[in-house]
Amino acid sequence: MLSILLIDDNPNDRLMIDRELRKTFPDLEIKSVIDIQTLEQILTAGGFDIVITDYQLHWSDGLTILHKVQSRYPNCPVIMCTDSGSEQVAVEAMKAGLSDYVFKGRHFKRLAGAVGESLKKKQLRENYAKTSAQLAISEERLRLAIEASKMGTWDWNLLNGEVVWSEGHELLFGLEKGSFAGTYEAFFACIHPDDQASIAGAVALALENKIEYQYEFRVIWPDGSLHWIASRGKFFDDDTGKSVRSIGVVWDITDRKLSEARVQESEENLRFALEAANMIAFTWDVASGEVRRSSNAETQMGLGPDSTFGTFEQKKNAVHPEDRERFLADLDAALTGTGLYESEYRKVRPDGSVIWLHDKGRMVFDPSGTPRRLFGVAIDITNRKQLEYDRSRALARQQSYLRRLQKLTSASVAINSTLSVGEILQLAADSARQILEVHQVAVNLNPSANWEAGISKFSMSEKYASWQDYCPEPDGTGIYQEVCQQQQAMRMTQSELEAHPADGQGCGQAAGKHRPMRGPLAVPLTARDGRNLGLIQLSDKYEGEFAEDDETILMQLAQAVSGAIDNARLYEESQQANRMKDEFLATLSHELRSPLNAILGWAQLLRHRSLSPAATERALSTIERNAKLQTQLIDDLLDISRIIRGKLTLNPCAVNIISLVEGAVNTVRLAADAKSIDLRFAIIDLGWETSDLNEPGEVSGNPEYQLNPRFWVSGDPGRLQQVIWNLLTNAIKFTPRGGRVEIQLSRVDSEVELAVTDTGIGVAANFLPYVFESFRQADATITRNYSGLGLGLAIVRQLVELHGGTVGAQSPGLDMGSTFSFRLPSMQVNSMVGKEAQVLAGAGNLLGVKVLLVDDEVDSREFMRFVLADSGAAVRAASSAAEAFEVAQQFGPDVLVSDIGMPEEDGYSLLRRLRSLNTESGKFWAIALTAYARDEDRDRAFAAGFDRHLSKPVQPDVLVETIVKLSQQALTN
Repeated sequence: MLSILLIDDNPNDRLMIDRELRKTFPDLEIKSVIDIQTLEQILTAGGFDIVITDYQLHWSDGLTILHKVQSRYPNCPVIMCTDSGSEQVAVEAMKAGLSDYVFKGRHFKRLAGAVGESLKKKQLRENYAKTSAQLAISEERLRLAIEASKMGTWDWNLLNGEVVWSEGHELLFGLEKGSFAGTYEAFFACIHPDDQASIAGAVALALENKIEYQYEFRVIWPDGSLHWIASRGKFFDDDTGKSVRSIGVVWDITDRKLSEARVQESEENLRFALEAANMIAFTWDVASGEVRRSSNAETQMGLGPDSTFGTFEQKKNAVHPEDRERFLADLDAALTGTGLYESEYRKVRPDGSVIWLHDKGRMVFDPSGTPRRLFGVAIDITNRKQLEYDRSRALARQQSYLRRLQKLTSASVAINSTLSVGEILQLAADSARQILEVHQVAVNLNPSANWEAGISKFSMSEKYASWQDYCPEPDGTGIYQEVCQQQQAMRMTQSELEAHPADGQGCGQAAGKHRPMRGPLAVPLTARDGRNLGLIQLSDKYEGEFAEDDETILMQLAQAVSGAIDNARLYEESQQANRMKDEFLATLSHELRSPLNAILGWAQLLRHRSLSPAATERALSTIERNAKLQTQLIDDLLDISRIIRGKLTLNPCAVNIISLVEGAVNTVRLAADAKSIDLRFAIIDLGWETSDLNEPGEVSGNPEYQLNPRFWVSGDPGRLQQVIWNLLTNAIKFTPRGGRVEIQLSRVDSEVELAVTDTGIGVAANFLPYVFESFRQADATITRNYSGLGLGLAIVRQLVELHGGTVGAQSPGLDMGSTFSFRLPSMQVNSMVGKEAQVLAGAGNLLGVKVLLVDDEVDSREFMRFVLADSGAAVRAASSAAEAFEVAQQFGPDVLVSDIGMPEEDGYSLLRRLRSLNTESGKFWAIALTAYARDEDRDRAFAAGFDRHLSKPVQPDVLVETIVKLSQQALTN
């Protein structure tokens, strides 16, 4: 159907155009446009074949319409049908691409012809464009084909002798682009002298006989190299039959010529090789059945002395029975087919051995097509067949190995997806049996070399159904001992196992009750740190003995299992650490809150009630005891923090352990007496001929004991006394009423050993290895009978190790008492030289000492004012840094005791301001008394200019003694 877009706002003209066009084009669709909106819509939609437009429209003009249509549809014909145009408009429109110009009225009849003509021109243009495009494509294809095939073209004008070569032709002749002279003589000069005559003859022959020219020749390049060229061309005649032109192509055939030469050489070499190889030749006379072989049949293939002559029946019977049918089929194919014969088969030699033969030959037929004779050769391919067999076996092994690796990967993923050691071992056993195709697998775990406490998992096939419930643990002897101790795999054949020196099963002492074994393979389980964890043991492979690749696979599985076990234990340790942390925090909360309950309770009673003197004394005693308990808890936490961060510093000097023990014993005496505990101190081997067991008081002040050189060590006396005190308080704490605590001091070689033995609750065997670890308590439940944070023994171990010593703990079991001890390197000193370090500080006299006390907490400030004034000091107190600065300028203190954390201005700033004064007020000793008790806080205080750092809460005698020592130092200076 023809579709016309009619653009005219005159309805009568549209009707006349419609009627006139339908006379010529009955199958017609006209899309009318009377405004710009409709025009835009139809132009957007498209689907019309030609446009007819008026020139003068109410909303546009014909030229504008023409440009609008051409901008979107450049190939669409446009006819202007109008009665308002002019010759100038027509000329301008035709120049702009108008297809035709028709006047309305009496010229309407010409409109149909103009439409038909415009459509024909459109079709011609489209056909021309399509043909041009196809021609361009064909030319491009030809050019690409010539370039791809590395061909060149030539065009020879026979009338003027001009020869035109393509670029490819010049390249094939070794010439630069455009350098060819363009004559037949120039072409001829490029040809090898030996080929020039034959080329000239071939060209003359083709020209004379009007046939196609085709020839192969050699050309010499300008660089002297030789190349083979193939040329093919054709001559073209004019109307008179005279040849006037020749066109053709050339291409390089050097590689082909070289290949042909190599093939020819190879054929000659092959012929010589066949002769030198002593292949046997044979003939078979089909009619008579006679078979003849070459004389080397006996020596070359061992076919026997009578093998030169024989019959076809003998040849057939010598073919291996399994191959005979195929051999006869190959012969029948040659007899009934093309006559070509080829067959591979096994031949049984006279001595019974078997070789592989490859027969190849040709059947000769008579003129009637009857097969007469078979000529052929037989080649011994036994080695090749053996190689093929070996390769197939190797390929099968490789494929099997890859399948096992895939199974190993899946098993490793499964093994590492569980955190249960038991599940890991069972998965390992099942996976090893499936991957390596064995009847029985045992996985034994003994991380502490204690086989009785280990874990064993088994996996066995139905062959060992009667042993499915077998579960006795190995004892670590035999194969287990060798594999685990040497950390090396062990692979045995069955005969090697039976000859094993330990026993016929390799199971050590467990051989009598062990399941039967066959040709075992065992590899160790090794932790990341190199420790042996156990082993995986396989026995009774489905087919054959274990090989090296089996061992490799099992070693990789063992690595995966070992890593999974390590990961599972790390996870369990992390969970245990989390549980310990939670238990410690709960314990810490309880231990801090319990003393606070008593302190706050009694404080409120003292504030709001009038208590009797006895009740008041009891209240104050309770408050003091619980405050000291909290202080000890905080000191323990700070000590552990310093130890963990490596910030704990020691002040070593020569120390007599006897004095330290006596001091600690005196400190805990009241606690022991309160529980009726028999407390004894024994000095073993004084170096004399006696050893004594004494009451604690008997040692004190005895110069024979005090000055004995065998018990002197180098250490921090305060920290060592803390170690001894912790051990004694622990012993008394966990010993029931009426029990006994004994301290024994002795020399062991070059070390001093102190052991504290009690008759208390003892330590369970499974907890004993962890007794010196931080935050570890044998009973961490909320119903436990004993308080504490579990830090005392951890502090003991760390302090002893910082002194270069070691700690130990022994206990027969629960409710059987325990012994805790430590050893320190002894010092070589003269018995009467030096003076033992003072451990306990005494109180001092502060008469005449002026002290400026600064603290924003009123209770703390009043307490310290009372302590200092009671010791004789002249005390001025200030509640802020600003107040202290004013008081200092008037008071002129000898010692400043200042808190650090205060509102508006801290103690650091106050000290800097006071030190900056150029008067006597700026010359004083400074003590930082603060609740900031970390090592960093102490270092910062010293850096700010403080001479001492004391942490709250502070004992009154410690504060007084510190001021006394500073005052004495000032007098000395």
